Amino acid sequence: MKEDIVITKMEINKFLYAMIGRAELVDVWWDSANKQFGMKTPNEIYLANADGRKKVYDYVLGCSDGYW
Repeated sequence: MKEDIVITKMEINKFLYAMIGRAELVDVWWDSANKQFGMKTPNEIYLANADGRKKVYDYVLGCSDGYW
């Protein structure tokens, strides 16, 4: 049986906070148009479906590892 992994905003925010350094800027990031997501906000992509959540997570994780 395949288990689905739940990716929460809290988990993603840990990486964002480490990169950005201020909680209010993390909130702004979620609601800002992003080239990576076709100028949609990360929040729009995250809320769309499980694939969207994975896409946002992978993007943030890659950025935290230096894959700008």
